[in-house]
Amino acid sequence: MNCLVLEDQQIFLDLLGSMVESFNEISDVFKAESIEAASNISHHHKIDLAILDVYLPDGHCNDFANHLTFQNPNIKIIILSGAAQEFVCPKNLEQSIYGIIDKTDAFDTLRHCINVIVKPAHHELTQRQQTIFGLIGEGKTTKEIAMELEIAHSTIETHRKAIAQRLNVSGAELIRRATLARTIQKINQ
Repeated sequence: MNCLVLEDQQIFLDLLGSMVESFNEISDVFKAESIEAASNISHHHKIDLAILDVYLPDGHCNDFANHLTFQNPNIKIIILSGAAQEFVCPKNLEQSIYGIIDKTDAFDTLRHCINVIVKPAHHELTQRQQTIFGLIGEGKTTKEIAMELEIAHSTIETHRKAIAQRLNVSGAELIRRATLARTIQKINQ
């Protein structure tokens, strides 16, 4: 999944780009400070998800959103603005716009919107796998997890392999993803 972030404030653009890059389901994140730059990116790359500021130096996001939906009718759009309460969604964009977020609530709400769209793979684990994934994220070893859950060490190994396979990651990457998921969960609480 390719994501385009269109934001005219450089520091906010960089923060949004970094946050979006933390989703493994998003393969490429393109950043632009103007509609012209964003349009150039969209001509060279298929955009599946767009995060758009409303007011930009060279125009309003609605015109560019129309352009994006013409290029990809299945695109998902999130509107992000300091003036979100003033945004009026045009009828023709209602199916594409998944959220309208005020910048003051940006990061928590944006993370939730992206989770709804990309459905992170670790959310699709079985209940037992989620428990083990969470314990891995706490930095616990296979032996410690087995002792805590009062099940065999080999059963934990089997679950770890199944989790890694479902997430399509190696052992080291599994630990990193579990730790990242735990960190994001703590931030959201």
